[in-house]
Amino acid sequence: MDVIDINSFALGGWSGSTADAVDLPSAINGKTVARLGKASLDFAAMRNFARERGGPALRAMTFHERAKMLKALALYLGERKEALYAISRHTGATLTDSKV
Repeated sequence: MDVIDINSFALGGWSGSTADAVDLPSAINGKTVARLGKASLDFAAMRNFARERGGPALRAMTFHERAKMLKALALYLGERKEALYAISRHTGATLTDSKV
């Protein structure tokens, strides 16, 4: 399995891990399965972005529009569940625990 670079979607864009990234080991064999950056995220700016742009955008949507968006996300994840199960096993969880 290739090491996964965990990206963050923040402030309207994607940011990858940086030099300060930490290795995330597998609970099964201790090998690195992913890398996660941490210092490059501006949490105060993210909070302000959510308050000023994200929150108002969600509140402007109707209940049905929000439901449609969540359904699209669920379908997207459902189409990729086998790959997600393969990653999930590295948390030490059983397949039964990981299944949705």
